[in-house]
Amino acid sequence: MYVRAFDNQRNVYFRSQVYAVINLGFYEKQLLVFSLNGDSYFKFFECIDKSNPKTHKVLINSIHVNACNPDTEWIHEINEDIDKNLDEYATVLDSDIRFFEYEGYSWIYENKPLLTELLKGGVVSTKDYENKMLATDAYKLENWHYVENPQDIDFIFAETNGFHDSVLKELNYVSGSYVDAENQMYDSDNVRQLILRFDSQWCRSIELVFDGVISLNLRPFLDNETSFLYDASLFVQDETIFFFDSQIDSVDTSYDGTWVQSYGLRWRFYGENLKRGI
Repeated sequence: MYVRAFDNQRNVYFRSQVYAVINLGFYEKQLLVFSLNGDSYFKFFECIDKSNPKTHKVLINSIHVNACNPDTEWIHEINEDIDKNLDEYATVLDSDIRFFEYEGYSWIYENKPLLTELLKGGVVSTKDYENKMLATDAYKLENWHYVENPQDIDFIFAETNGFHDSVLKELNYVSGSYVDAENQMYDSDNVRQLILRFDSQWCRSIELVFDGVISLNLRPFLDNETSFLYDASLFVQDETIFFFDSQIDSVDTSYDGTWVQSYGLRWRFYGENLKRGI
């Protein structure tokens, strides 16, 4: 998994791959890697902010659900009694530490000193585990460009002529929820992926894939309006992507055109239409 997280102690947002998950549900924590002064560290981060019981704000948001750690690489250990630690760790953990379920890489679970220190709230340098670490771009798919910083925004605008003389051809959204053949409901919007496809008179057709969608505000053009774009805007703010179908100076969620908010964005050219310079 690849996620966007908020560190409420440092008051910063960051992105990380997930190495382990414990205590699925209200007490869930995820083992992430964060950077500080040029070095990287492991730490378990709370998924839910319990300081405000009225909101229970989610602190870790999924970007790519299946990135980096397919099920075959993870193990799953669980205790039926949630008031007890997993047997292997019961003797080395304090009684007030909740540890009743583990999903993650086996090499972390089997390293008892490492996992014990992390479960106790410790921060552990990744230096001794460099041969186990995932590549920082392991979540990225081949032949796709990712938008994660201002330089990435400059690149997509340079390659697409700023979306000038382009039109939204089609839109597709996948939530992740469904009803199976036995009529069982799987109610979990864990995909939240939006695909926008644009045709352009200045470049090949453009495909934008937004992962971890938060908002989709679709405003089709009316009967007496033309549907082509003069320009567009992209912003990265608090590790969140904002796309607007016109030029604006800053993030504006009151914008009356089409706009998208998500945790991830990748794009590529597709199709055969050639630059015509119209």
